[in-house]
Amino acid sequence: MQGTTTISISLPDDLAQQMPAEPVERQRVFELGLKQWRVRQALEAFKRGEGTLAYAAKQAGVSLREMIPLAYAHGLAPKVDPMRLTGGPLSLDQATTL
Repeated sequence: MQGTTTISISLPDDLAQQMPAEPVERQRVFELGLKQWRVRQALEAFKRGEGTLAYAAKQAGVSLREMIPLAYAHGLAPKVDPMRLTGGPLSLDQATTL
């Protein structure tokens, strides 16, 4: 079982007012932001040539399948082998759902 740590941060008033009142929801906001930050850091490293997209996904804590559209959303065009994603050639139906 993991322990917990309390972190106190200062926020501008407008951001503080947007935070949910429930502690569980505040934690979720923090987790989502941290995940997005990790993805961005990993994609910036990938863009600099520091490893493969699979390595970037591992560093960000997401699957390669999840990282591919994130890379495109950040303006990157990763070279992805469809066989690596599905274990075989893509059918037309599979390709439209990626």
